[in-house]
Amino acid sequence: MSNTVFDNPFGQIQLQRRPRRRNEVLQAWDNADHYLLQHLAESPPPSGARLLIVNDSFGALACALADYDCLAWSDSAVSHLATQENCAVNGRKAPTLLSSTEIPQGDFDRVIYRLPRNHTLMRYQLQHIAPLLPNADAFCAGIMAKYLDAATMAVINDSIGDAAASLAWKKARLVRLTQVKQNVAPDDDWLPFYAEDYQLELGNRGNVFSRGKLDRGSRLLIASLPQLNTPARVADLGCGNGLLGLMAARQWPDAQLDFFDESYMAVASAHQNWRENRFEEKRAAFHAGDCLQGYGGEHFDLILCNPPFHQEQQLGDHIAQQMFADAKRFLRPGGQFCVVGNRHLNYHVSLKKRFGNCRVINTDAKFVVLLAEQETR
Repeated sequence: MSNTVFDNPFGQIQLQRRPRRRNEVLQAWDNADHYLLQHLAESPPPSGARLLIVNDSFGALACALADYDCLAWSDSAVSHLATQENCAVNGRKAPTLLSSTEIPQGDFDRVIYRLPRNHTLMRYQLQHIAPLLPNADAFCAGIMAKYLDAATMAVINDSIGDAAASLAWKKARLVRLTQVKQNVAPDDDWLPFYAEDYQLELGNRGNVFSRGKLDRGSRLLIASLPQLNTPARVADLGCGNGLLGLMAARQWPDAQLDFFDESYMAVASAHQNWRENRFEEKRAAFHAGDCLQGYGGEHFDLILCNPPFHQEQQLGDHIAQQMFADAKRFLRPGGQFCVVGNRHLNYHVSLKKRFGNCRVINTDAKFVVLLAEQETR
C-alpha cells in the first residue's frame, strides 16, 4: 500500500490519487512537490497572497497552500477533481480551478509551476505566465531530476526568461529565473493538418495525443467500423482530437455523438475539428472529466476507445481498466464496446471477464481491435 500522509513544511495532509485503486502503490505527490513547498516555506508569501499553481497532479500543492488565494491551472480534469477531493478530505479551501483552454488573468504574488514533459504545452503555459510575473523571484518550477535535460532548459529560457536549475534534492530539482523575458508573444499551440486518407481537416492543441499525425491504432479501429452494428448513440471515450468520433459520425449520419477526455485541450480539439468538418452542432456533446464518471445522459449503443497506457510518467493499464468498467455501466443492452490496443496489453482478458465475451475483429503486427457486447436483458 502507498503512503497517503504527506508531511510538508505547511503541515500534514492526507492525499490520494485518482482514479482510486485497491492496493495503490503510488503516492499522490513526489519530491518535486516537497522541494517546491520547502522553497516556498523559506521565503513565504504574505498572508492573503495570490498564488498561481500550475500542473498540480493531485492537489498536493494546492492543498498544502490552501491558506492562500490559489488558482489551479491545469489541462487535466482528473487533476482538478483530485484537488477538490483532497482539499475536502483535509477540510481545506479548494483553489479556484482554471482549465488550460483559459488564460490566467490579474496579478499573482507567486507562480508555482510543475514542469510538464510535453514541451509544446510547457511553451504555451510559460509564454502566458511571463507577463503575469511581478519579478523573476516570483517564479519557481519543480521537476524530478531525471526529466530535466538541456532541451527542457532551452524551452524555459526561450519561453519565459533566463533560468538556472538548482542542485538535486532527493532526486528533485528546482528551476528559478534570473530575468523575465519581456513582451512575450505567445505562440499558437493549434497545429492543423489534413488527413488525406479520410478527407478530414484536423488539428490538435498543444497537449493532445498524436499531435500532427494519425496514430496506427486509430487507423485500425476506423477500418473496423463497417463491422459494427448501426448505433443511435456513440461515445468516443478518451477522444483525443476526436478522430474516431468524427469517422463514426460519417459512417452513421443519424447517430448522436458524445466525446469524452480528461484533457481540456483534447476536448477543445475534438470540438474544433467537429466544426471544421461541418458536422451539425446539435449532433454532438463534449465532456471533460474522469472517463464517464459524472456523465448523466443516455446510455450508448456503441463506445469507441483507444485507451492511454500511462498517466503522466506512470505506465500501467489502470486508466484502461476504469474505461472498461465505465463502458460496462453505460452501454445499453446489446450495446457494443470496441477497443484498440497494443497486442501485449492483453485487454481481451479483462474485457472477457467484465462482459463475458470478447472477440478480435481486426489485427496487424502491433495492434488488435477487440469487440465486447453488453448482455441483452
